[in-house]
Amino acid sequence: MVYVARDLQVVRSLYPSVHDQAKMEAILDSGSQIVCMALDNALSLGLTCDPDIRLHMESANQQVNESLGMAKNVPFKFAEGFTIYLQVHIFEKPAYTVLLRRPFDTAKESNVQNLKDGSAIITITIRDPDTGKRTALPTFERGKKPPDKKEDL
Repeated sequence: MVYVARDLQVVRSLYPSVHDQAKMEAILDSGSQIVCMALDNALSLGLTCDPDIRLHMESANQQVNESLGMAKNVPFKFAEGFTIYLQVHIFEKPAYTVLLRRPFDTAKESNVQNLKDGSAIITITIRDPDTGKRTALPTFERGKKPPDKKEDL
């Protein structure tokens, strides 16, 4: 069999509640080794960061940017009972609000199911010895927020 892929697929996002304050678009980037956030968003959340923990991040176009520091143990709530504390590197003017991947993937178990229509479903498994709790999270096209639950009523 021969399959022909589309020339373009839209980037997918999640909308976790960050630092117990605001839902923020978190772009899923399977090639990212770190979790990153824009400085403006970090400031609006009141995050503090350690300026001694800096790194250089290379973009796809080979441009290198230095982080401003790292915010430690930032809570990201993805669903009821699913809060993950992440180490977040802060950058001055990135092309995203939050960039999410490898540390997010390895903090718990996850499985991404990419569908033919371009959508994706992420199943997160937290290995609670008592419950073995799991949840499936829908993803959204970048820039398209999920509907507000209050509006759905």
